[in-house]
Amino acid sequence: MDRAELIERRDGADCPTHIKLRKAIEKRESAYLWTPSDAITFIPRVLPTIFGDGRALFTLATINQRPAYWVIRACSTWGSGFDREDSAGPDFGEVVDDILTELEEAFGNGRCGYSDNSLFWPKKDRIQNCQCEECSDGRYRARWPMVDGYGGCSWSRIDWPEEFDTVDNPLSWQGNLLRSEEAG
Repeated sequence: MDRAELIERRDGADCPTHIKLRKAIEKRESAYLWTPSDAITFIPRVLPTIFGDGRALFTLATINQRPAYWVIRACSTWGSGFDREDSAGPDFGEVVDDILTELEEAFGNGRCGYSDNSLFWPKKDRIQNCQCEECSDGRYRARWPMVDGYGGCSWSRIDWPEEFDTVDNPLSWQGNLLRSEEAG
């Protein structure tokens, strides 16, 4: 199977299942990475792109933006971590660059195109390395859910919200699958 087939994608913006998923997922939450005193409040975002059959869910968080995360509808054949050897599709890690590109296209790139500065930094920090329009404009500052993919990312399988009809995932104990009839 060729790589293009492994990462088949479609726009899910008008898909009823995708709309229902967004309503279930995109709610304000508080989370922390190391200690409760470092908690942030954010709204997880669902990527509008659906990969493959769209029956599996993953979270993806960039290293610079943890614990905030996006939710990805991926193919049920994709592996992840220890279950990848039993999967018919690629391991999630093999397609993460393509997914980050889709996230940037959907939500914006939080890195300067010239210097690769983080546009989440204050202006005084950005202009130390770059004086381009993006970095020197005092009014502009990147905001979540824009993507700062510098330094890598982490991901994991998650279960579908309770209001969806699901089946166990034969590849993993974590991350159930949407029932086939409902995947549309």
